[in-house]
Amino acid sequence: MNDPRKFDVPFLRSRPIPVPPGLLAAVRGAVVGCLVMLGLASSAIAAPSAAQARAQEWEPATTIRQTVEDFVRSRLPQQAQQPHIAIQGPAAGLHFPRCTKLHAQDFGSANPFGAQTVEVRCAAPQVWSLYLPVQVSWPQGAVIADRALGAGHVLTLGDLSVVQRDLSKLPAGAVTKPEQAIGHVLQYSVAAGQSITQDMLTGPQLVHYGQSVSLVAIGPGVRLVALGMALENGREGQTIMARNVQSGKVVTGVLDSGGQVMVAVGP
Repeated sequence: MNDPRKFDVPFLRSRPIPVPPGLLAAVRGAVVGCLVMLGLASSAIAAPSAAQARAQEWEPATTIRQTVEDFVRSRLPQQAQQPHIAIQGPAAGLHFPRCTKLHAQDFGSANPFGAQTVEVRCAAPQVWSLYLPVQVSWPQGAVIADRALGAGHVLTLGDLSVVQRDLSKLPAGAVTKPEQAIGHVLQYSVAAGQSITQDMLTGPQLVHYGQSVSLVAIGPGVRLVALGMALENGREGQTIMARNVQSGKVVTGVLDSGGQVMVAVGP
């Protein structure tokens, strides 16, 4: 007999059978349904729902950080424009239960600028606390010395520059506008780039030795003015000696802003 494998029979060839998309989707749904009934796919299907349920139990990290930022901003002075607030945490993977009464407060130093720690506390329904490091910076103008200047130097606009520096890193009493320093005298030397502070400055010389001054004596119901001569240099608020030109008597008094010598009158 002839070997049937030697014959090429067209209807015996393997050909793909087209399946309508709707039928394929229905078949897949039926298979998944069978697997669920058999318990083979229950864990895979339930896993996303469980993860979502757990996520809903935690307080969002964004809410915690916003609570801290709102608290920090509430303590800043009104003139603090565009401060930079850097909040560290909460750490990834660290979760806290949902909270209906969340608030923030200082932990340690209450300085509104620089490095600080803020406590975030939940009062209900479950009590918990979290401590987050915060860095607050506020760039603003600061007056510095353009070059090294010696004690006794009278400051001019050419001696000074204005730069942007973090307020939290400026020394106490830092001068922020050139006009606050121009015309004042340095009490001690400063280096180039050093911030100018109020305690470095003293007023300009209002009177000099030998200069004519007004001697003013004020008492109960009386004000006396006489011509005098300064016996030493002096600045506003400084006590100097002066001679009454008419009587020749030497008196002491405090220089006011107008260069007058205010002489104390005894009881």
